[in-house]
Amino acid sequence: MSERAFAPIYEISSENKIAGRRPIKVVLHEIFPDNTRWQENGISWKEEYVQANLHSVVGMSIVAEFLTEDRDVPYNHGMTDVREEDKLPLFEDATMVGHFDKAYVDDVEIGGVTKRCLVAEGTLDEMRYPKFVAWLRENMADSVVKGSVEIVGKPEHDGYIIYSGGWKEEGRVPQYYDYSGYAILSVKPADEAAIVMELNNKKVDKEDGTMDEKTKNELMAAVTGAVSEVNSKWEEYWAKVDTLLAEISQLKADIAQKEADIKQLQADYDKEAAAKEAAEAGLTEANAAKEAAEASLVEANAKITEMQNAAAVAELNAALAPYTEEQRAVAKEDIDAFNSNPGSVEINSIVGKICTAMVQAARESKIAETNAASQIDVFGMTDDAGKKENTDPADVDVF
Repeated sequence: MSERAFAPIYEISSENKIAGRRPIKVVLHEIFPDNTRWQENGISWKEEYVQANLHSVVGMSIVAEFLTEDRDVPYNHGMTDVREEDKLPLFEDATMVGHFDKAYVDDVEIGGVTKRCLVAEGTLDEMRYPKFVAWLRENMADSVVKGSVEIVGKPEHDGYIIYSGGWKEEGRVPQYYDYSGYAILSVKPADEAAIVMELNNKKVDKEDGTMDEKTKNELMAAVTGAVSEVNSKWEEYWAKVDTLLAEISQLKADIAQKEADIKQLQADYDKEAAAKEAAEAGLTEANAAKEAAEASLVEANAKITEMQNAAAVAELNAALAPYTEEQRAVAKEDIDAFNSNPGSVEINSIVGKICTAMVQAARESKIAETNAASQIDVFGMTDDAGKKENTDPADVDVF
């Protein structure tokens, strides 16, 4: 998260103490007596908090966004994105042209009015950006050059600026923050009163207007030189917009389909809930049915599996219906295993085991009868022979 405050460049030195390093002094922003006064962007700077955070100005970059390879006329901040993980604003289109070494609070006369301000002093890299420094000196000679200070939240606050009394549209007071950069501009800022400063009070308004027109012409020339590149970027931008609009349209269609699916699921649920309430007359079962009807696809699949298992158990019970509990006992382990995990044992295997046991039992019974018959008194067989029925073992039906 970041904020910007606009203020004028206060002074640029005509002499270099070290070759290639051009001293510069700027007003970063005005300080207000209370939060009933604020800049046009709604920020109200309190001196107590400014003093507590001005140490972060030391080492802060002075930057410019250039429109052409001449690197002479600055344009804007050069902001490209905000990194999601730590809310760090990224200024990948900006070029560092200097830095600040010192910051302090002082009374500064701006437009004939003395204001309490945060002032910063630093140096510009004239060896690497001579055309830019020349442009700056020329425009500051008898006109106005605008700048904008940027602030960001501290890492310990997850990149969020903390405001005294909370964030508000107007009169918000930054309390915990860091000064992160100062951009030299040639575009009109949001807070004109906060940045315009007469650096040469001997010039009349007409001359100031002429200089502003010159600045405008320089900017227009720079913009004209960059038209091809800008148009290319706009074409790329609109292509991305068209792609995003198509994706949005598809998402809307998907949402509409999902809503229709949900509506159908709700209708199915209402029908099922009514049937269950009539059949089971139980509020618990009705609520469970509602939850099942509104569940996700995974839950629906689980329900289908449960119904398939129940059908398998019912199929097993139907297959076992002709047999007594005693006959089923031989396959008890398989039956229990099937009931616990339907499909783990084949129903035909269970029935086959029962039938095999029945056949075995029938054979053992027949053998026992045969053995018993072999032990009958042969002299008694004559008397009993007429009384016994002729039973063919083939007539025994184990099924």
